Amino acid sequence: MNTAAGQADKALQASMPRWLFILALLGTLAIILARSATTLADPDLWGYLSFGRLFWTQPGFPWHDTFSYLPTKPLWVYHEWLTGVLFYPVYHVAGAAGMQLLKYALVVATVAAVWAAARTRGGAGWAILGSLLLISPHFGFSYSPVRAQVFTYLFFPLTLLILETHRRDGNRRVLWFLAPLFVLWANFHGGFVSGLGIIGIYAAGALLERRDVVPYLQAGVLASLATLVNPYGYHYWTYLADALTMPRPQIDEWQSFTTAIGAGDYHANAVFFLLLAVIALMMLLSARKKSLLDAMVLGVTAYLAFGHVRHQSLFFLAMGVLAPSYVTLGLGEDYFAKKPAAARNWARYLVTLVFAALLVHGCRSFWGAHPFSLVLRSNDSEQNYPVGAVQYLKSKGIKGNILPEFSWGEYLMWELPGQCRVAMDGRYETVYPREVGEAYFAFMEGWTRGNRYLEEYPHTLVLTPPSTPAAWYVAHHGWKKIYGDADCVLFQRPQQ
Repeated sequence: MNTAAGQADKALQASMPRWLFILALLGTLAIILARSATTLADPDLWGYLSFGRLFWTQPGFPWHDTFSYLPTKPLWVYHEWLTGVLFYPVYHVAGAAGMQLLKYALVVATVAAVWAAARTRGGAGWAILGSLLLISPHFGFSYSPVRAQVFTYLFFPLTLLILETHRRDGNRRVLWFLAPLFVLWANFHGGFVSGLGIIGIYAAGALLERRDVVPYLQAGVLASLATLVNPYGYHYWTYLADALTMPRPQIDEWQSFTTAIGAGDYHANAVFFLLLAVIALMMLLSARKKSLLDAMVLGVTAYLAFGHVRHQSLFFLAMGVLAPSYVTLGLGEDYFAKKPAAARNWARYLVTLVFAALLVHGCRSFWGAHPFSLVLRSNDSEQNYPVGAVQYLKSKGIKGNILPEFSWGEYLMWELPGQCRVAMDGRYETVYPREVGEAYFAFMEGWTRGNRYLEEYPHTLVLTPPSTPAAWYVAHHGWKKIYGDADCVLFQRPQQ
């Protein structure tokens, strides 16, 4: 396939100069960076920073939770621990700008990984640019600042690059790079499981296509053993066994595709995902040479995307790697050379205009988004943080145990260390037993009698958005409202 890619690139360069390709590359990068230039701080960011602060400022490793007053697991298996260890000094030294710069660097690195993997499969440069534009929505809905998932989005195409390099050359030595890759991946984010899955798919593909399956089996064992190089050892895997099967109906991104659409969530994601799924199906069916392996990679990632909205990113990245080779072979190496000179000239003018417009639009959108800032408020009030309530608690010196809105827990951990503890936060199954989480959501969403839950644990403060079942309940059962604004209400237990 690489020969076809090289010939296709030469044919294109004969009709379109190198400067035009560079313009197209810059225009594509500008659009991708503009899409990733979101500034509303992700709730999980504060959890990473809180762990990092413990790691860097307290003696010993943070084996046990210190932020909650509810029952917690005896061992805090924080699968994103290395993310916190990296993020805290970056934020401490460079602030919001440093965090955003790190995110954009990882975006560019991910683009480079997709590019390299697609080239290894035989995709021509112009076909890869088109595919990157096609999957660019991924960089919009997956890069809220800043989540540990950004490392999975980098390591996933890197894994494909290694596997495709072995598939192309038959060189087993390249598979050894999976060991250090999976050591890093497992300690930055638990999404390494998707990488193990991809190795398994390549092994199955080799078996079905009657190629040597042994190297892939060895690679799978090597990568799996590498994930045991972590602070928790095998306890990491026992945690994952429970976490991967745990239902999370209250967390939007863990909803199925159909549930999310029915609830009115992720409409833009749905449109792009369905469009890409149709393109993938047409691509596989129309290929002159069918590939069971490619069908399995895209089929499994699409299935995962239907099961959980957050997994759509894996399908987008897989398409970014696989699609260019199909486009390259489908159009043929002499596609542009066969066109009349007048048509090639018009195409050159059109491509120049389109990518110049993309470059200008991307740059304006990127800078207009204030890309090196982190904000706590947005146009959607449901995503705002309880900044006013936190300032009130600090100014009054009020200490206590806060029963918070789920997405606010980690922010409170970061802002009120030593002053307040929380009942629940986004670390969720890494810290809290399943029954504790279920009881929390049952109360917050009004599914059960509230008085029992309020008396069972030593809550002294309740902090929620104004119009929630929990806010209504405590307001009508003697709790005192001590602060309120458009984003939140803060209640105090009567005897306080």
